[in-house]
Amino acid sequence: MNQRDGLELDGLELALRKLSGVIAVGFDGATGVHLLVATSEAMEATEVQAQELARLHLGRPLTVVIEAGDPRPGPGAGAAEAGARGAGVAEPPAGCPSGRVALGAVRLDGDAVTVTLSHDGVQGVGRGPNGSASPAGAAAATLAALRQLGWPVPFDVGSAARLAVGRTGAVLVHLSGPEGERLGVGVGETAEHAAATATLQALDRWLDRSAAGL
Repeated sequence: MNQRDGLELDGLELALRKLSGVIAVGFDGATGVHLLVATSEAMEATEVQAQELARLHLGRPLTVVIEAGDPRPGPGAGAAEAGARGAGVAEPPAGCPSGRVALGAVRLDGDAVTVTLSHDGVQGVGRGPNGSASPAGAAAATLAALRQLGWPVPFDVGSAARLAVGRTGAVLVHLSGPEGERLGVGVGETAEHAAATATLQALDRWLDRSAAGL
């Protein structure tokens, strides 16, 4: 990204933060923007406004990913889950684990990030790349740990964007797969811990359905 692109994105970020209901803004390079809004009612209007501001400041559209701060499903999540159930593709294999997963340690180890999860006394450990994309690496490591615990997670990491929420660091994780898209926001002591938390939050409903055999 050159200096001009950086200045244009800075101007766009300031404009986006002024939109009603926007809590936090993060960029996925120069091609996508991630927004955290106060309520799900604000999502559709905010997406339109964000696209208009992107064209104004950059002269081109951006991929806009929005997560709501309230507990309602993100855009398309409910429809994706309903469609998957109707098509019979969301049904997990027999023997899929049940119950809640606990996030343990999130460690940086040289060029890797390691995430440890536990479930019913069993631990699963996943590794992802460290470096400038370490939040995405932590999200990938979380998926790997879930698979080690027995969940056939049908999602991959699309992106993991750092957000600034007051003085607290947060990460917005975007997962995609044949069952649709999932979004999650997490806060942690580090960006990697926040990304692991966000990944579990994004999969919360999917894990509950898997546990119930739906």
